[in-house]
Amino acid sequence: MLNTSIYCPGKSVIHRANPLTKSTALLALVATSFILPPLMLWMASAAILLIGAFSGVGRNLAWRYVVLSLPFTVAVFIFHGAILPRPDMKPALGWLFYSSTGLDHASLVGGRISLILSASLLFVSTTAPATLLRALDAARWPPGLSFLLASPLLLLDQFTARAKAISNAQQARGLRVDGTPWRRLQALRMLLVPLLTSALADAQERSHVLTARGFRALPSRTVVDPPADTLSQRVLRWLLTVLTATGIVVVVLR
Repeated sequence: MLNTSIYCPGKSVIHRANPLTKSTALLALVATSFILPPLMLWMASAAILLIGAFSGVGRNLAWRYVVLSLPFTVAVFIFHGAILPRPDMKPALGWLFYSSTGLDHASLVGGRISLILSASLLFVSTTAPATLLRALDAARWPPGLSFLLASPLLLLDQFTARAKAISNAQQARGLRVDGTPWRRLQALRMLLVPLLTSALADAQERSHVLTARGFRALPSRTVVDPPADTLSQRVLRWLLTVLTATGIVVVVLR
C-alpha cells in the first residue's frame, strides 16, 4: 500500500544527510538541467529513481513521478511534435504529421521536467519538514523566511488528511464521488469549499499563535537539537553552490 504522506521515514544515507545539503543538490540539479542534452537528462532522472529505490522510497517515488510527469510529458510531445507547425513536418499515419526537430525539442523539455520533478520528489520523500525547519534555523536563517520555506511541507500532509476526512464524511452523508465527469466535478466543489474554509481558519489561528510566541522577535532562533552536519557535507555544499552558479552563468551567456 502506498504511503499517503509525501515524507517516507527511513535510515538511508540520503535520509541522514543534512537538509541543507539535499536542498543545495536539488538547486544544482535544477541549474544543470538547462545545460545537459536530452539523453543525459533522462539518464539522470532514471538514476534518481534508482537512488530512491535503494533509499527505501522507490515505490512511492515512482508512483508520484509517473502520475505527475506523464501528463506533462505526453502534452509536450504532442504539442511540439505534432501540433506546432514546423518546416520539417512529415506524414505519419493518414492525417497525422510529426516533426523531427519538434520531437527533439520535446525530448529536451520533457527531460528537464523529468529531472526537476524526480529530484524534487526525492528531496521531499527523504526530508522531514520539521528537520528542514530545524536545519534552516541552525543555519541562522531569519525565522520568517525559514518558516515560509518549510511551512508548505508541514501543512501538506495535514491538508491531505483533512481532505480525506471531509470526503469520508460527505460520502457517509450520501454524496456520490463516482460516476460521470460532471458528478465528479460537483463532488470536487463540495470538497474544496470546506477544505479551503478550514485552511484559511487554520492559517489565521497559526498566525495568532506565532505572534503570541514572539516568533519574529529575534533575528534568528536557537535550535536545541540541530540536524547532524559534517565537514564533508559543508564542503559538498560549497562545491554544489559553485556548480549551481556556473550553470546559471552558462545559461545566461549562451
